[in-house]
Amino acid sequence: MSEAANQHILVVEDDDFVRGVVGIYLNDEGYRVTSVTNGREMRVALTGECVDLVLMDLRLPGEDGFMLTRYLREHHDCGIIILTTRSETTDRVAGLECGADDYIVKPFAERELLARIRSVLRRTRTRRIVTTSDSSTSAQPPISFHGCALDVGAGKFRSPTGAEIPLTNNEARLLEHLARNIGTVMSREDLIAAVLQRGWDPCDRSIDVLVTRLRQKIELDPKRPTMIRTMRGTGYVLSPETQDRRQPVAADQRRGAILN
Repeated sequence: MSEAANQHILVVEDDDFVRGVVGIYLNDEGYRVTSVTNGREMRVALTGECVDLVLMDLRLPGEDGFMLTRYLREHHDCGIIILTTRSETTDRVAGLECGADDYIVKPFAERELLARIRSVLRRTRTRRIVTTSDSSTSAQPPISFHGCALDVGAGKFRSPTGAEIPLTNNEARLLEHLARNIGTVMSREDLIAAVLQRGWDPCDRSIDVLVTRLRQKIELDPKRPTMIRTMRGTGYVLSPETQDRRQPVAADQRRGAILN
């Protein structure tokens, strides 16, 4: 029996033709396929079912693909590939930031779709193995830097004032990677591989968007960051502590200071 026979793919696509063609092709490749047309049907299909990967259309009736991708990432441990006719960089980045592992623009070649599915399934399987291994060992101590602490497992950042700021999985992984390489410039290619676990695309700005969102949470002045610095043409670096003379605080604390 092939490895594909044990893997379940959920196709969320309201176009009858695309849904039918993709379903038949993946069935022929040995995958178990369930096809639905909207978010309500997707939730029903996920009830009591183990799904390894979801192929998600962006333009759906009711809840769009962005909303459903965020829901999946929060509630299910599965790979997600966005299927879209939108080729704009902003849409691709938005989809990846919602939690998708990859995207493919319609129309696409069947062999390319299969290659991307296999790649995401491998990464998802590795992620599950790492997560299982981590959960079987004692919790790692928080990473300390700049008077702050990062608890990667809990997804929390603690500022020097003691305020706890929740981080998304990707934000926590990005900050962890920078903190473990403090003072070392990390290229966008390295960060994409380490944090998002995929290959680099020159048009992929997802790391830049992720850095911007992280700065909004942890920097005193996100427009003039003192911790996560941009190295033009190269990437990013978490500055050595001797270079940081100001204490970072949460965005909520900044707003409170202005109002009080």
